[in-house]
Amino acid sequence: MSFELPPSLGVRGNEEVAKEIISRIWGKKGVFTCTVANTLTSTIPGISEAGDTPELTLFTPAADAELLVLGKVTCMKGIPINPGGIPTPATLTKAALELSKMPYFIINGGCKVVPNIPCIEVGGTYGEKVITGKAVSNVQKAYEYGKMLGEQMAQFYDYIVVSESCAGGTTTALAVLLAMGTIKENLVSSSSPKNPKQLKMDTVMKGLEAAGIGIGDLADDPLKAIECVGDPMMPVNIGIAVGAGLKVPVIFGGGSQMAPLMAAAIKLEPGIVGNIMQGTTRWLLSDPNSNMVKIMENISDRIPMVYINMDYSKSPYEGLQAYEWGFIKEGVGCGGSSVAAVIGSAGEIDCDKILDRVHEIYRKIMSLD
Repeated sequence: MSFELPPSLGVRGNEEVAKEIISRIWGKKGVFTCTVANTLTSTIPGISEAGDTPELTLFTPAADAELLVLGKVTCMKGIPINPGGIPTPATLTKAALELSKMPYFIINGGCKVVPNIPCIEVGGTYGEKVITGKAVSNVQKAYEYGKMLGEQMAQFYDYIVVSESCAGGTTTALAVLLAMGTIKENLVSSSSPKNPKQLKMDTVMKGLEAAGIGIGDLADDPLKAIECVGDPMMPVNIGIAVGAGLKVPVIFGGGSQMAPLMAAAIKLEPGIVGNIMQGTTRWLLSDPNSNMVKIMENISDRIPMVYINMDYSKSPYEGLQAYEWGFIKEGVGCGGSSVAAVIGSAGEIDCDKILDRVHEIYRKIMSLD
């Protein structure tokens, strides 16, 4: 195939499938969905850095959603930041969505702190700590609602981006990947350069033990794995992908939190392989403390990882430069929305344009203007 990727995009994994999918949706109209949810797992000290304190992690998804829709946060003071003042990746998502003018919808997968904006409801409730072994209720309903949503959206859009904001979600991702036997070790990412790998693994093993399941026991029952040790963001996004993926391409916008979604979706509907890809960031794929490439090799050799070549190293703002030092890496679909902005604009939008808009948004929310 003669289709050439622009310099703003790169591919890891199956380049042939990536180019085939992208060539079909090049310059076409997509839709972006972000499922916000809470898991009390994020309040376990040391697990999540997606908030200044463990308790504040419960506000992060709602605040991210409000930032996307309103351009400001109403559910808490300030904006969602990592310890150290590094801004939410929603700043990048918002830049990509504004430039591309892509329509977007916020889905309430199950929040303890509900955003003060219109959300699509799927009957989800917030998740319990993964160590309970009973992490998510209403999994089947959320999955079915997601599937209906996917089928509806596929009638009106040429492709769909699914994404998430769910603090603590890499821990629940690890748990579901282990329950399904997709991986046997901790390969997931973290929003900190000091990935608390042992703490996550210990926490997850407690959850699996409480649920009475071993590694790989739920290889054929991903929804049961989510019920035991997942989070409420998972079933709805899997449903969307299954509902839409037979008709239009689906971009899983995010980091290692997307891995169990892709693994589950192709288990439930193998026919979507060849029509799905991950949309992520260069930061995630160059993270030395996680290995998305290795995780993906265990899921399928026909799901490519397409990444946006964003570079914050020359940004005048230290909070953004920190992304180059191993902080954040992904979240709120920042990679997927950026990849989609390049694709939907047929390459008119590039990394430089996105970065300029990120700076505008950053200055505004940090009151630097």
